Amino acid sequence: MRGRRHLDTETGSSVGRTALMASLVAALLAGGVGMVATATTLDLGPKVGDILVFRPGARLPNDWDFTVARRDAPQDACSLRPEVMASRGGSLVVEERMARPHSFLVHWAGGPTSLGAADCGTSADLVVPGTDLQLLSNAVGGPGVEKTSLFRF
Repeated sequence: MRGRRHLDTETGSSVGRTALMASLVAALLAGGVGMVATATTLDLGPKVGDILVFRPGARLPNDWDFTVARRDAPQDACSLRPEVMASRGGSLVVEERMARPHSFLVHWAGGPTSLGAADCGTSADLVVPGTDLQLLSNAVGGPGVEKTSLFRF
C-alpha cells in the first residue's frame, strides 16, 4: 500500500505542475499578443504639420543621401543630404501623408538640398518615403522649432 500511495502523490503533483506551466505559457502568449496588437496601432512616425528644422552650422551625418521624387514630376528625382541642407539652413514641412506607398508630401524651403544636379532647389514639393523622413527627423533632433524664453536672466 505504501508504494501505491507514493505513486498517487507523485501523479497529483505532476498534474499540478503541468497545469501551472500551461497557465504561465498561456499568460505569456496573451501578453505577447496584446503587446504586438498595441505596437501595430501606435503611430510613432512623422505627422502632418511637423516641421523639421535644419539649422545652419548643425552637425549632421555627411554620408546620408536620400533620393526623393518631386510632386509635380515623379520621374524627376532629386537628393536630400542633411549636411548640405544645414549648410545654409531651411525646413521641411510635412503637408500630407500618402497611404501607398507609405510616404509623405513635404515642402522644402531653404538653401540647397544637395550638391550639383541632384539639388532639389531652394523651394520644392517633394514625396519622401516614410522611413527616410523618420531618419531625417532623427538627424535634426525631431520635429519642431527651438523653444526660447521670453525673458533671459
